[in-house]
Formats: sequence, structure tokens, C-alpha cells
Amino acid sequence: MTSNMEVDDDFDWSSTDSDDEYEEEVDKKTSVCKKQIVASIDFGTAYSGYAYSFRNDWTKVITHSWHGGEYMTHKAPTTLLLEPNGDFAEFGFKAEKKYAELAEDEKHKDHYFFRRFKLILKPELTERVNRETLCADENGKKFNALKIFTYCIDFLKTSLLDDINKTIKGEVALGDIQFIITVPAIWDDTAKMFMIEASKSTGIQKDQLKVVLESEAASVYCQYMYLEEDKAKTRKDFQDKLIPGFKYMVIDLGGGTADISVHKRDYDGSVEQVIQPSGIDWGGTKVDDAYWRFFCDLFGEDSMERFKKECTEDYLDFGRKFEVQKRSGKLTTTDNLYIRINLSLSEILDDKKGIAEAISSSKYREIISFDSKSFKLKLPFSQFENLFKETSDRIKSYLDELWKKPELADVDTVLLVGGFSECYIIKDMIRTEIKSRKKHLVLPEESSLAVLKGAVYMGHVPDAVTTRISNYTYGIQNWPNFDPAIHPEEKKIMVGNEARCRDVFKKFITRGDKLKSKYPKTFILEVLKPVEDTLECSVYLSKKEDPKFIDEEGVSKVGSLKVVLPKVEKGTIIDIEEEISILETEVEILARELHKFKEFKEKFDLLSPDILKKK
Repeated sequence: MTSNMEVDDDFDWSSTDSDDEYEEEVDKKTSVCKKQIVASIDFGTAYSGYAYSFRNDWTKVITHSWHGGEYMTHKAPTTLLLEPNGDFAEFGFKAEKKYAELAEDEKHKDHYFFRRFKLILKPELTERVNRETLCADENGKKFNALKIFTYCIDFLKTSLLDDINKTIKGEVALGDIQFIITVPAIWDDTAKMFMIEASKSTGIQKDQLKVVLESEAASVYCQYMYLEEDKAKTRKDFQDKLIPGFKYMVIDLGGGTADISVHKRDYDGSVEQVIQPSGIDWGGTKVDDAYWRFFCDLFGEDSMERFKKECTEDYLDFGRKFEVQKRSGKLTTTDNLYIRINLSLSEILDDKKGIAEAISSSKYREIISFDSKSFKLKLPFSQFENLFKETSDRIKSYLDELWKKPELADVDTVLLVGGFSECYIIKDMIRTEIKSRKKHLVLPEESSLAVLKGAVYMGHVPDAVTTRISNYTYGIQNWPNFDPAIHPEEKKIMVGNEARCRDVFKKFITRGDKLKSKYPKTFILEVLKPVEDTLECSVYLSKKEDPKFIDEEGVSKVGSLKVVLPKVEKGTIIDIEEEISILETEVEILARELHKFKEFKEKFDLLSPDILKKK
């Protein structure tokens, strides 16, 4: 039968704990992971990588070095090459190299070459992301997006296993590893589910996979980085501040997004969210786009597109050199910046009017010159800074709005992490902004690895973040006494001799409330039809703060727990005690009928496709 019950409004709806009660301090230096190894995969817009550590030495996080010609990084370019039939070919630097070689021989046109495809999961597109979603490659050819993500995660997983087995000179099975996948704070549950589905397609089981927010991983890294032997200085800067009640902001600047979270230290050593983690899709790739537009304005869009299509290897190197230049500091001996021009680009321009004439006919003719001997452009450093202006202004404006929140009034420390945070122009902007507000800025060592390493820590210490802000309003179905003043007539139903209102959404958590997963919400429910064989205890959610009925638009059923009712005589009252725990990606329901005291328990996945379709 469907749920028909009434909530006992005299029962305490609040969590059974109080804010004044805390667990005893636990030793955070001991991993509680049941697997031998925790591995994180940071699937970035521009770069991706993995890290891992062993349970018995969990603070020693191992990363992989990727090589591409003269470049060596801790992350590989998020670049995928597929064969013409759709099979995997290469990933990262090797994908770029092989594609360039194919392009030299004019054999690349039937292959698929993908870069920065993670952007298809950004918020305004998530409603369209599903198993059939297609993603266009660099040449406009489309391919199944889920397969693309699966190929990439599978490559990183396989490389990880090879690394681990080389390290221990043994054989580690996939099932021995707890995987942590990081996602931006601005992604919704649909995009998170997409990553889970891609990971499961590689053989990673759901029970060995956890999705965490990049900004939370960065925050956890900053909590525990002092445990690494070479982080003594940062410990002095930040770790000593971590006393109960201490609040701090984490700004995580990546290739695709700028994520911001604010956390508060709890008495048990964990942290809680102060505000809902948020962000904007203005990261390092926006500056890359501005750099490309600058050269299109300088040399002409046709010439630059020809350079991209005909000189693939030089075009990719063009982007890598800019990546290095973004992170290099301003020269102290001159106010100018020098950019070497590829010979292949010069030859393309020579077919038209040459570099010097192209510059003289551009809007930059008064400020940019070209030295034909060194093959370098000379431009004012201020012009180079202009490439960062729009992205910088967007991030600053977003921060300005956040600082207006009253919850942030007593936040005086800001942590800056992420690969894009290593760009000195952006770093200087943040430093100036924080200084103007009289806040303290902490720049952790290896800031570009903060998310990757922090995610590993979260696998070993899963309770590092214990209190989160709810994304949804949660409720149960209730059939209260019918009140014509507030209830619509079509919802009226007779139960025995009493008029009831069916399908009322009785909320127990409002969107924006703080959630503590350890402490369930508990209710006493009266069964209105005790002569029935079963009762369904259902949980619903909505993005609305105050939904009225379970069948209105925007309300989704999370799941139903079927409770077998005892056989009783007519007139006997049966009460059900129900405990509901809202976990990170699951809802756990425990129901106990209070006549025979039988218990029923089940978990429901908040990221299941059926729920996501209705959200």
C-alpha cells in the first residue's frame, strides 16, 4: 500500500545531538580506510592526474610525473586521441604527439582529437548530459561523451595500477584501492553521476568510489599538510590557527572554474561548511582563450586557424609555452615582454604579407614590434596583463559578493590553491584584494597539487568534513487532519470517520540547513490503516525551500522502504519509529515498528538516474 500516516508533532524533530555535544578527539594520524591504498583522480579541464598513498603511511602521498618533450609536470594535458573506429589511441602528451605526427602525414582527419571536453559538464549544460550526450572534437566530429570520459579515467586508472605495482614490486588488485574522484563545486548532481557512471564503466565498483568537491579536498589538504615532513613553514602559517571555531576561506583556481568554500574548525578536529561551496566557470582556460584572440587580432583569424590546422605540433607547443609564461614572474630589468614566434607561423604569414606588415595593419601597431633576427615579438607587459583582466575582474567581483555574506564577517584567513593560482598575475590580484580587506593570505606549498593530495587524505580520514550545507529540502509523506483553510479539496480523503489531507510534504530538512551525517532525524509515525499488510516509508526531496505536496513539480522521490506490519486486532494502534540519515550521496532509512519491534533498513542513492531525471 502507499504511505498513509501521521507524524507525531509532539516528537522532537531536531537531531538527537545538540551543538554543545562533541565526540572525543580522535587521532587523525591513523587512516580508517579499509582498503590498502587510497587513490585520487583529479580530472581537470586543462590537466589531469592522480595520486595515492598506502594505509600504513597515508600522509606520504605519491604523485606521477608526466613527460612531454622539454616539459615535465605532475599532471598530463586532458587530451584524448581515438582511432577512426572509436577505439582508444593515446592520452595526454602522447595523444598530442601522435596526433601531430598523423597531421604531418595528413592521416589525422578520420581520428578523434579531444581537448578541454570537461566543459560539457558545466552547470548550464548539465540538463543535457546523459548516456547519449555527444561531444565534438577539435575538428567538429562528434562522439559519445560517456565513452570519452570512460577512456580517460580508464587510462589514468591503468597507469595508476602500473605505478603502484612498480613501487611495491608486487601485484595490487583493483579491489584493493579506494578511489576518490574530485569535481568542481559548481557542478550539480547530474554531472557528478556522469563521472560515477564513467568510473564504473572502467571496472571501479560503486562501493570503492567516492566523489568529493575540489574545494573541500583543498581545504582538507591544508589541514593535514603539516604532517608531511617538508611542510614546517606552512604549519607555522596556518596549522597553528586551527583551533575550534576558526573560520577560513579556500579559493581553488583551476583551468575551468574558480571554486570557493568556507569552513569552520570543529571541536572534534573536523571541519564544517559555513556556506554552500560555490564558484564560477572562469579559470585559466579563459585566459588561454584571450591569448588566442590576441594573436587572431594581431595576425588575422584566417592565418591563426591555418596555423592550428596545418602545424599541429607547433600549435600545441604554442599553448604550452604560454602556460609556462603565465607562471613566470615579470622581468625586473624591463617593462616589456618577449614572445618567440614559431617558424611555421612565420611562413604562413609570409604567404600573405609577413609578420611586420601584419603587425603594422593591426590595432596593436603602436605598441608591438617584431625582431626578425630573434624571431620575437616585443610588447609592453601591460598588454600581456590585459589578457588576464576579464578573468581577474570576474573572480574579484565574485569574491566581493561573497564577502557581503554575514557568515563571513569573522573570516580573516584565505587559502589560495589550484593550478591557476600559480599564475603570478592572478596571484597578485588575489593578494591585493585580500590585503585591502585586512585578511591573511596563505599560499600553501605545491598549491597546484592541493586538490589531488587533499582527496587522498579524505579517503583515509573520511570524517574530515562532517557538516555540510544541504542542497535540497527533504521531507516525508504525511496525511494530517484536513484543514479547508490550507488544504485543497482534491487532496481530501476519508480514513475511517476522519477527513485527512493526503500527499502533504512534511519537511525535516530545509535547503541551506546544516547536515551532520552521523546524527539521523527521528520521527514517530502513526499508521492510519493498521489492518494493511505493509506500509511504505518514503523520502522526498526538492530544490524548493518549502514544497507543500509530494506530487508537485520539482519534488522527487528518493526511495521507499517497505515495512511489514504485524497482524493486530481492529482498533490497535501501531506506531513506527523512523530514522533518516542524509549522507553525502545516499539517504539511509531505518524503520522500527513498535508493536513487534521489527527493524527494516535500506539505503537509496541520491545520484541514481531515476532521481536525477526528476530533479
